[in-house]
Parts: sequence; C-alpha cells; structure tokens
Amino acid sequence: MSQPPSSWDPHAGQQDYPQGPQNPYGSTESFQHQPPSQQAYVPPPQYGGYPPAAYGAPYGQPGYPPPYGGPLGPQRPGAALAAAVLSYVQAGLVLICSFFVLAAGTDIVELLLIGIVQLISVGLLIFGAVQLTSGTGRTMAVIGNGVQLALVVYYLIRISSLDGLDTADFDGAVVIPLFFAVMPAVALGLAFSSAVSKFIAEKQGQAQAQNPQWRS
Repeated sequence: MSQPPSSWDPHAGQQDYPQGPQNPYGSTESFQHQPPSQQAYVPPPQYGGYPPAAYGAPYGQPGYPPPYGGPLGPQRPGAALAAAVLSYVQAGLVLICSFFVLAAGTDIVELLLIGIVQLISVGLLIFGAVQLTSGTGRTMAVIGNGVQLALVVYYLIRISSLDGLDTADFDGAVVIPLFFAVMPAVALGLAFSSAVSKFIAEKQGQAQAQNPQWRS
C-alpha cells in the first residue's frame, strides 16, 4: 500500500477559526483564557458624544449630561402673582376712568392734569406687575400703587370741599375713591411680603451669578 506524500497536510483546505469568543468591537484578543473577574464588560458605542459612565451615577457626575433644562430657578410665590393681578385690574379700571376725566377736563386744567397723572400711573402699574412676576424688582409696582393711593386722597379732599352736598350724597361720593384704594393697598402689602422679598433677592442673585460683570 502506497504511503501519502510527506508534504501532505491532513488539515489542508480547512479554514482556521479563532478559538473562544472575541471582542465584538474590533479587538482580536480572545477572552477564552481570561478569568471571569478580568473579562470586563465593554459598553456599546455612545451616541451624542457622551462618554460611558458607571451604572447608577447620578445626574451631574462625569459621563452623564445634566437633566434637560438645567436646574430649576427660584419659584415665584403666589403673593407676587396676586399683587401683579391686582395691579393689572387697577390699571384697567383707572384707564377707563381717565378717559372720562380727560373728556371733562377739556376746559378745566385741574382735571386735565389729574387725567394725565392717572394715565402715567397706569403705565407704572403695568410695568410694576411685570417686574413682580419676573422677580426683577418691585419699585415700579410700589410707585404705581402709591400714586393710586395719593389720587384717592386727592379725590377725598376735593369731595369734602364741595358745597351743597348733603350727607347721603357725600357718603355716596366717598365710596367711589375708597373702592379704588382697596386693590392698591392690598397689592402694596403683598409686594412687601417676606415671600416676595425672598423671591426678588434670589432672582437678583441668580442674575448676578450668571452675569458677574453686573455686580456692583
């Protein structure tokens, strides 16, 4: 019986396959002879450019993006919103009354000046309400509501100086200015509350932290 040639290889024609599992991400190193403690888990590729991080790491730690929208700012208290709403309502009522005062004051300089002052106070009330809701300040709101109370005092003095008014007419005439004094008085009390003061201080501190060049 003839012997196979010495150059004959019994494994010729067979494809060599790697032994053991391989790294699925391009590495040719076999994990077959590595102990389980050394076979580290390779996380899949990350999308969005964020590097992998350990499981369970809280937001803000290296490897994880911060929560969407960033940290929450100071929460607006209900007192600030209530004061702003009262200022808006007062501004609307005074705006309507100012047109009647200006129409009656075409021949009376005093009424004309009062109508102009009322229109200016309307603008102060609106801007003051915006300041309160945004937390940027309360100066405009204080001035606007203060002017409203000053106008109430003026109307009370003018009514008391009128001649020929009996008690019933006087009481009826006094009710109207007092009605216009309620909302400004309440709005001023809310604007100076501790919750609003804290809200404004926190908002201003946050603005200074974000814009250090604004610090005095």
